[in-house]
Amino acid sequence: MVRVRFAPSPTGPIHIGGVRTALYNYLFKLKKKGKFILRLEDTDESRKVVGAEKYIYDVLDYYKIKVDEGPREGGGFGPYRQSERRKVYNKYINLLIENGAAYYCYTSREELLQARVKKDFSYNSKTRMKFKNSLSLDKEESLSLMKKQKYVVRLKVDGNIKLRVTDLLRGTITVNSNNLEDKILMKEDGLPTYHFANVVDDHLMKITTIIRGEEWLPSLPIHKLIYDAFGWDMPSTVHLPLILNPSGSGKLSKRDALQNNYSIFPIKWGELDGLKEKGLLPDVQLAYISQLGSSFNSENIELDINKMSKKFNLSALQKGGARFDFDKAKSINQKGLSEINTQFLMSEHPRIFKKLELALPDQADKVVDLIKTRVTLLTDFDLELKTFIVDPVDFDESVSSRILNSISIVDLSLLKSCIQQSTNDSIKDDIYRISVERKLNFGKLMQFLRLSLVGNLSGPDVFFIIKMVGKNVTLRRLNLLLEKLKKQ
Repeated sequence: MVRVRFAPSPTGPIHIGGVRTALYNYLFKLKKKGKFILRLEDTDESRKVVGAEKYIYDVLDYYKIKVDEGPREGGGFGPYRQSERRKVYNKYINLLIENGAAYYCYTSREELLQARVKKDFSYNSKTRMKFKNSLSLDKEESLSLMKKQKYVVRLKVDGNIKLRVTDLLRGTITVNSNNLEDKILMKEDGLPTYHFANVVDDHLMKITTIIRGEEWLPSLPIHKLIYDAFGWDMPSTVHLPLILNPSGSGKLSKRDALQNNYSIFPIKWGELDGLKEKGLLPDVQLAYISQLGSSFNSENIELDINKMSKKFNLSALQKGGARFDFDKAKSINQKGLSEINTQFLMSEHPRIFKKLELALPDQADKVVDLIKTRVTLLTDFDLELKTFIVDPVDFDESVSSRILNSISIVDLSLLKSCIQQSTNDSIKDDIYRISVERKLNFGKLMQFLRLSLVGNLSGPDVFFIIKMVGKNVTLRRLNLLLEKLKKQ
């Protein structure tokens, strides 16, 4: 059975790069009818952030990405927080030390800093014997230092070995072991580094395919050495391309987002808005994120995650970085809003439509049915629905001035009696008839009517507005504008 994992660190909010990693793993799981595991890589105590673990779950729940095994769900391969797996790591680090694949290192940070002043220094097979460790010291000296001072455990990388590793996206990569450091596997605090913990956990949790970010590609040879040291088969790996800023000049960052009024986070984190708060539907977010580094969902864009999984294919992934384009995401959102079921939209976002439903309980769905085809973002509804909820307070004076240059207030007042005596279906014809009889500019009369209803010349069809809000509201707004102009 295919088993994939999403393994974030709770060191802050996950951004859309993390979302893409989770999404691709989940799509692969759905396509292969496998299992999706959430593992929290939380062994760096100094970088843990309060609320980060909850945020990870909030994001997955928001996108309806269902975790099969994890800290909240449990499962047969737990614990699923690395901080709770100390005994497991102790067992396996001892195995590596016993078979000579790892060793104790007593070199202090100060000694290392001094050594790294020299250009191209690397703690490896060529230099390790110059430092204090269990390879350079005899057994008694080593045991003595172990009792006296802090130490780490390092991987013993043999020199001058041609190491071949394979990535499903990037093919076979050949590395000479002389270019690899003896990486730290166990830190001074007794907790494992990423390199050691993720190998042990992926093996014990029976992960079959690792889909993760490109930033971990340089670590692949080290991980291969650890797998080989245990005699374990290495899972298949896929390293996803970087997500770049809109200009393509560097990695997508929070600074870029703030400067250009978009977000790199899925949902709100503290004072920082997410893509949700910017007005993107969750399905649209996933559909767009699915395109960042892949072509499988670029044509006939699928928003439903289950249907998306049927299209997903690792062969459609790209090696090169993918530029984030918020305008493209908005265009997908516009299409998604225009096609979404109105009742579903209103039930999923009750806050947005609450005031409308209170103002027009019998007409709200009809209003939303029209407005959803006019907006780009969910946040646009607040402005577009305002016409149907409250009377305008401010009126575009430049428009009213142009109208008054052509038609007097007395003639404009005829609109009131016309609307009073007309049915909703005959208002337009009756206004036109008056314009002909009184030799008035029909277009200006219509502009004035729209101005009284909306406050400016924007918005949906005037007669749709009248039909929705009713004649009483229409007359009230018309009278408000007339009275305001009379006082000027």
